Amino acid sequence: MPDLYSRRSFIAGVLTAGMLSTAAGYLFTRRTPVTLTLVTGADSTGARDLLINLWNRFHPDVTIEVVEVNSSTADQYDKFVSTKADIYNLDIIHIPRFSARGRIAPIDRPEGLTLLAPVQRASQVGDGSAQLWAVPFNTDVGMLFRRIRDKTVADPEPALDQVIAATGELAGPLAGQLASEASTTDEAFVINVLEQALAQDSRILDDKGVVSTSLGQWQDALAPLKEAMLGKRIVAVSGEENTNDAFQDRTLRYMRNWPVWYPRIDREERAKPDTAAVRIGRLPIGILGGQSLAVAGDTAHREEAEAVIQFLTGMPAQKLLATYGFAPTGQEAYNDAEVKAAMPHLEKVRSAVEGAHPRPMNEGYADFSRVVRQHTYDYLRRPDAELTETFVEQIQEALK
Repeated sequence: MPDLYSRRSFIAGVLTAGMLSTAAGYLFTRRTPVTLTLVTGADSTGARDLLINLWNRFHPDVTIEVVEVNSSTADQYDKFVSTKADIYNLDIIHIPRFSARGRIAPIDRPEGLTLLAPVQRASQVGDGSAQLWAVPFNTDVGMLFRRIRDKTVADPEPALDQVIAATGELAGPLAGQLASEASTTDEAFVINVLEQALAQDSRILDDKGVVSTSLGQWQDALAPLKEAMLGKRIVAVSGEENTNDAFQDRTLRYMRNWPVWYPRIDREERAKPDTAAVRIGRLPIGILGGQSLAVAGDTAHREEAEAVIQFLTGMPAQKLLATYGFAPTGQEAYNDAEVKAAMPHLEKVRSAVEGAHPRPMNEGYADFSRVVRQHTYDYLRRPDAELTETFVEQIQEALK
């Protein structure tokens, strides 16, 4: 469908032009120019750099310098705080640790932005508070990609448990991030395990991020995944791009990945003679992800940092980010007629985000993630391995 992708490019261009006037609306008059340091991980899409360049073009007295820190989820806190910053771009799970240790300061939500409920809950200072610890730059949630070979055949959207059960016409195989080669891919493995567990038992992790400490629940929830892994019904790979490669190179039917990959995967797969389309659907309950921008607690330029964050996360920016494949954080972007026409799959993404559960929003999350990784990795691969009481005891210890 070349028209769809031409439309996306056109909308992106129109939004970029519109952002120029938005950037110009933040006026600063300073005798001494200041450069704000934004500490962040990498962005392969180019969307973030585009927004920053737009800001810098209109604000020669208040410019943004990006410092990319190569970090995994496990070591992001230590690496970020060892780098002098005015603004942090945080993975959602790091907000509690940064706020508990006074590393970030509360900030007002951008005007005209109505955050999706799970996104707001994960960011706000407290129940009912109008302030946020960090303003969401984008949100994210795992999605189920599926290959369509014949559009004339009925295409019922499958549930994740049907995909891995190898029963009926909706059976897999499924490519997912259920392997890990290093600390950089450990968190993807943990997220995939949690999503598979939630597909069997929604009580494993509730919508506030409270995790079950019932060993029996965990055993029942992960038993189907273990059976599918041992039965070779899952193609377990490490990392998002390796999952894309497995899905495409082996022409697999299903893949679990993030929605930011959808435009590229869909465009490339449509060129194959045996693929009519790639579609995405929601998981029963996905894991909430995303990045958020926070003001460093010790910055000497709080007013300027807040203005930058308001610009980078406001509604015009959200619409622009959507054209690059990101999941917007605000209701208004999903309701925008032009965005809906250019990216019709976003309605599925919105449904998935609204039904997503956060990981435990706890300062001890890194220890929790390590416990899940250590206890479930071998369990899923060895027929004789079992989950024991030590597993749930260590979860309780990590999150106490």
